[in-house]
Amino acid sequence: MHKSFGPIAALFLASAIPLAGPAAQAQAQAPAPAPAASLVVGAKVYDQNGEEVGQIAKVSGDRVAVSIDGNGLVVPKNAFVKSAKGSALKAPKQKIVAVLRQAEADAVAVDGALKPGAEVRSADGAAVLGKVTAIAPQGAVLATSEGNITMPRAAFFLSARGLAMRVDEKQFLAGVRAARAQKKGG
Repeated sequence: MHKSFGPIAALFLASAIPLAGPAAQAQAQAPAPAPAASLVVGAKVYDQNGEEVGQIAKVSGDRVAVSIDGNGLVVPKNAFVKSAKGSALKAPKQKIVAVLRQAEADAVAVDGALKPGAEVRSADGAAVLGKVTAIAPQGAVLATSEGNITMPRAAFFLSARGLAMRVDEKQFLAGVRAARAQKKGG
């Protein structure tokens, strides 16, 4: 079963951490970015060590979806570097797979908590944004102060205080109001 493509920004933090002093860094050359022409559907993707990790499943704008062992992730084009074998991600395969496994575990936890009656909080946990009234194929229906709204599963995460969304109360209400205005406008 294919998993949905998810973000992996944390995966690339390691590549941004300086590992040597300024003199050594000045001598070291950063890997060249992967040419855009090499980022095409079906192209193999390697890790920073040249080990094959998967292949490109889709390219859309500045984003590239990579299929890895039936799972997927979406990364920006600038996450790729040119290697001797082809386009490579700036991380070792072990780290890439670990991030995918953690994302899968997080999704399972959210699915377990996402049920009718569950309160949904803001990202900081300070506000209750709504209550789940139903589960729909495209996500969950929330009863909010602005009326019912369907939110995609990807909008939720499990915080220390329970089910939450990646926005604060002000952002959530502004988004709901904007969506309602757009729907009324046509």
